[in-house]
Amino acid sequence: MSVLLIAAIILLYSFQTLFCKLYTDRYPGKAELASPVFCVLEGIFVTLITFAFGGFRFSLSPFTLLMGVLNALALFTYNMSLIKAGSRGSYAFMNVIMLFGGLSVPSVYSAIFLNESISPIKILAIVAVLVSCLLMNLEDIKLKNTPFSYYVFCLILFVANGLYGTFVKMQSVYRDDQKQEMIMLTFALTGLIAFVQLLFSEKKETLNAFRLNKKCILPLAVCILSASLAINLLVLVLPFVNTAVLYTVENGGVLVLAALYSVLFFREKLRPVKTAGILLAIAAITVMSL
Repeated sequence: MSVLLIAAIILLYSFQTLFCKLYTDRYPGKAELASPVFCVLEGIFVTLITFAFGGFRFSLSPFTLLMGVLNALALFTYNMSLIKAGSRGSYAFMNVIMLFGGLSVPSVYSAIFLNESISPIKILAIVAVLVSCLLMNLEDIKLKNTPFSYYVFCLILFVANGLYGTFVKMQSVYRDDQKQEMIMLTFALTGLIAFVQLLFSEKKETLNAFRLNKKCILPLAVCILSASLAINLLVLVLPFVNTAVLYTVENGGVLVLAALYSVLFFREKLRPVKTAGILLAIAAITVMSL
């Protein structure tokens, strides 16, 4: 059962990535407004969908409140550093750093504080996924004349992505009965922070920023629905699967599908180095699944 759920999580997160790009490309307003608008709308609809997913109940403990606030700050920081880094330098290098943070920080936390251990062969598989990510992005990494601020935002992205996964894991361990409340708080507060930022930075453009056209509404809707289902399935599976194994398989699977989508939908060439990265990721995921 866990295998099927993890496969669904991978597929849903890959859809989120694909349709988020389509939404961003088709957004009719200023490019810099696409992200805060997305955060606001995602916050509203993920909260509502999760509320329904949890049986329309809401029970909040001080611990869940704390985790929700911290995770909202981590998610907002992740979104903002993603934009700041992406506008200053290599998108491919940024993706590598983001994956490293998302895998390493929660895994280290679980190994130290929860005594989760994995076999040496699976540690090698984790390394293989990281290497495969590097191979899939290697040809697109260009760091010449990159400003120092780019590396600062990449470091922030590394930490924020890692903390997000860690806070989700902590919630699943200590208050698994309030996992839906954790999701609702995280996304509702992230949306609220994004709206306040939009309101103060773009006072005259706030209303216009939400005037979406037909071309971007469909990918936005699919992206938000995919994100809602994926995070709810993730917190459902997380207590029963080793953290390092789950995040490695999930991220590796999304990487492979994203690479295939780039070939199928964006006409990118499947060069030998990228092909080697895809094959290595598939091999590592197979080992992690055994």
